[in-house]
Amino acid sequence: MDTFSQKKIKAFLATKYALPVIAVLGLVIMILIVKLQPNMKHEPAMSLITAVNYVEVQSHIIAPEIIGFGVIKPDVSLQAKAEVSGRITYIHPKLKKGEIFEQGTLLLTIDDKDYLLQLKQAQADLLVNKANLQEMRLTIENNKLELDLALEKLTVREAEYARMLKLSKTGVVSKSSLNGEKQNLLRQKQEVQQLENKKTILPSTLEVMKAQLDISRAKLEKSQRDLVRTKVNMPFNGRISEVYTELNQYVTAGGLSSAGQLFDAFSLNKVIINAQFPLEQFRLFAQNFNAQAFANNEGSPSMKDVLQSLGLSVMVEDPSGVFKPWHAKVERFSDNLDPKSRTVGIMVSVTDSYKHVIPGARPPLLEGMYMKVVLAAKPKKMLTIPRFTLHDKQLFIINEEEKLSRVSLGKLQYHGDLLLIDPKTSNVIKAQDKVITSDVFPAVKGMQVSPILDKKVTKQMALWLKNKPKLAIKVGANL
Repeated sequence: MDTFSQKKIKAFLATKYALPVIAVLGLVIMILIVKLQPNMKHEPAMSLITAVNYVEVQSHIIAPEIIGFGVIKPDVSLQAKAEVSGRITYIHPKLKKGEIFEQGTLLLTIDDKDYLLQLKQAQADLLVNKANLQEMRLTIENNKLELDLALEKLTVREAEYARMLKLSKTGVVSKSSLNGEKQNLLRQKQEVQQLENKKTILPSTLEVMKAQLDISRAKLEKSQRDLVRTKVNMPFNGRISEVYTELNQYVTAGGLSSAGQLFDAFSLNKVIINAQFPLEQFRLFAQNFNAQAFANNEGSPSMKDVLQSLGLSVMVEDPSGVFKPWHAKVERFSDNLDPKSRTVGIMVSVTDSYKHVIPGARPPLLEGMYMKVVLAAKPKKMLTIPRFTLHDKQLFIINEEEKLSRVSLGKLQYHGDLLLIDPKTSNVIKAQDKVITSDVFPAVKGMQVSPILDKKVTKQMALWLKNKPKLAIKVGANL
């Protein structure tokens, strides 16, 4: 643009007509832009489809289980104390902490000389009392014979006195002879009275001698028992946990004094585990019990009958999973609820763990070991789902329209890595339903999904079911 044109434009803008003209031109241009713009068409946006992995809900015959933990204690433990006082004269050379002994093994002896003397004295006292008793029985028999004879003599004396009294009235017998006969009669009556008194006293004396004989027998038995108690034998197949005495040490009998302690031992035949199970989990597990087991029209059912009818099975495992499991059985239920942990206690036992030792794979069960206890009910038909698919008691499933749905579960039971659902009590899930195994965020109800079968998890579920230890040892069965 040349200089002359620029001057004309500047002159025009300086006039009062410049502003209205510019405003009108701008309005015209804006109207033309709106009029000339093509019509806009609305096209709906395509919704996002999320690809998800899934597994199908399967139905299997499986035993619902619950897991608890507890500490091993021996079924039978012994705190051996001296039952007689004396000096230790013999100690088994292997009587040390941790040593194992068979039942009946002589572990130590206490000096028995004093007890041998007491035994001989008791034996002599018994013989004396037996002889005295026999003599008393003979005395009673002789008293009876003497009394019969004295009564016959009394009869004769009475007849003779009556005869002489009659003759004295005729003067044939003198008065002195009559008095002499009367004295003989009185002496005979006195003899009879003495024998009758003796007859009354002798039975009481006999009972006293019988009591003395019983006392002497008791003393003899005590002496014999004391003599036996000088030898201390192992009362069962067991292991020594502590030794308190030494050779030539003097020990005192009984009481709470530590001077009488000899050793501590526990049985190897059976160990007990007081396994603690969470109350809520045990409540759900108990729904598998047979209610008829607790019904008894004749009175309260015995614990043994109840446990056998429940058909419970149990395995004891090392929590670290290093060692092979042990078969066990349920002994009894605990009589109370733990006030701190709010857990239910169940006593389970393992028999002869020393006989089933596998070096490096299954050690013996020792007191104080912390163990995992797997308790299983009778096998039943259950729906199985991977446990990790549970989201705060909810499952994400794919409905028939291939949309995500949320299913809430109320009663949860577990079997290792599997979630179990009773098809008889569940109306929200069934066999062949598709459960999402992949992470979905956000998991919006009704969102469209593209399902893909999770072959890896399906195969893993089959391995879980195949490799699960078989709980074949039921309650009351002999191992």
